[in-house]
Order: sequence, then C-alpha cells, then structure tokens
Amino acid sequence: MSKPLISVVMSVHNDAPFLEDSIDSLLQQTFHDFEIVVVNDGSTDGSAAILQRLQTQDKRIRVINQENLGLTLALIHGCDVARAAFIARQDSDDWSHPERLEKQVAALQDNPRLVFVGCWAEGVTPEGRRLEVVQRPADPETATRELRFARQGPPAHGTVMFRRDAYQRVGGYRPQFYFSQDSDLWLRMAEIGPINYVPEVLYCYRRDANSLSSVRHDVQYEFGEIGQACHTVRKNGGDETELLTQAAELTRQVKSGRPACSAGAARVRATQYLIGS
Repeated sequence: MSKPLISVVMSVHNDAPFLEDSIDSLLQQTFHDFEIVVVNDGSTDGSAAILQRLQTQDKRIRVINQENLGLTLALIHGCDVARAAFIARQDSDDWSHPERLEKQVAALQDNPRLVFVGCWAEGVTPEGRRLEVVQRPADPETATRELRFARQGPPAHGTVMFRRDAYQRVGGYRPQFYFSQDSDLWLRMAEIGPINYVPEVLYCYRRDANSLSSVRHDVQYEFGEIGQACHTVRKNGGDETELLTQAAELTRQVKSGRPACSAGAARVRATQYLIGS
C-alpha cells in the first residue's frame, strides 16, 4: 500500500454528537491523498460504533482503539502510526473548510524550511454560531517571532499541519504535558525552523463550556507556564529536567483527580525568575 502525503490525526473521547460532521469535513476536502488516523480514547458514548461504521465506508479512515489515557498519549499513539510525511491535526468536535489540506500542504511544499503551517480560524458555539475570528501574520519571520517571544501561537491546536521529520526531530508530543501539549510542541519546533500561517479561515473550533479548552483553566495555565519556562531554559542552554519533572507530577495529580490550585504555577514562576526569563 502506497503512503499518503498527509495523515490527519484525531483523538476521540465521547464526542458522538459532533464526530461524524468533523470527519465528513475531512472527507469533503479538495485534496484527496490523505489518511485519517482516529484514536478512540476509551469513548463510552457511541463514538466507537460511529467510527466503526465510517471506517467501513472509506478506506482512508484508520481507527485505533485504546483505553482512556488522555489527549496527549492518544496523539502520541496516532502520530506514531501515521504514515505520511505531513501530519495535520483536527479535534473531533471541530471541522475543516474544504480547501484546508490543499492550501496547507502547498505552503509546506513551497517553503521547505517551514516546520509547520497553521491557518486562521473561527470559534463557534455548539450550535454553529460564529463568535470570533482569530488571525495570525502570514510572514514566517513575524509568525515565528510572535510564537517564540510574544506567546502568540496557532489559534487552535487543530489548525496546524507539520512535517513529520520535524516532529520526530524535536521528540514529538511529550507525555509529561497533560494539557498544553500543543504549545510545548510548537515552541520546540519553532526552535529548529520557521513557521507560517495560511491567511484564510480554514478551520472552525467549538467554544463549549464543557470542552477541554474551557475547563480547569488554572491547571492549563500551570502547564503552559512550564512549557514557556522550558523554552526559556533551552534558549539559555540550560537543563529542563526539573521542569519536566514538575509537569509529570502535575499530570499525575490531574489524572488522580487533584483539585485545582496554583501552587504549581508559583513554583514555575520561581524557576523562571531563577533562570532569568
């Protein structure tokens, strides 16, 4: 079997109401040489049955079932089995505009130096009503600088398509980051090459009060601060082992049902002060 040019990696955990529409938005792409790697992360709501049916209808869909391990480990699994040179992300309750894959892969092929390409995105309510449009600069130098030094990264995790070799070179998603695994990865990738954005709205993400991105803000903030501190340490030629240990401990606490608190963020801020961020 020949390898596709693009692998779209998606993790699913109990997103049955939106799942079929999300996958259908990929099947309706103007670009056709791709596979969809869907990791069913222990869903209990009927998502597995939907995926099984869709997989029988289109051979480009590959479903991997695992116990509920969380988004980060599901994405690591999905990227490990992805066969393409380019990997695109999509969340299971979001959708892509028809020309998304075509335009992003063209941008990567036109500029071999780029490690990843994002796009503009629109946030919508669960019912599909537009709330916001998030834009980013369509200039590699500006886009890379804003990510590395101004904390201005991709509008949503699922907006990005990256080179598989760059992903592997920086070590991929890191299991220590239960949340903010994306921003940690983007920072490491931007350290080895420039990034850019397609200046068009090609992705829609849902703003739901119950979604992963809308809950436990304080814990997400702690992970984000650790990722930024790691970035600062690397810029200064230091060792990020202690910070990764903090992230791993925070992940352990989150998985064990730890209540939200800010002690971890305080530790990270102290570490940043000591390393001169």
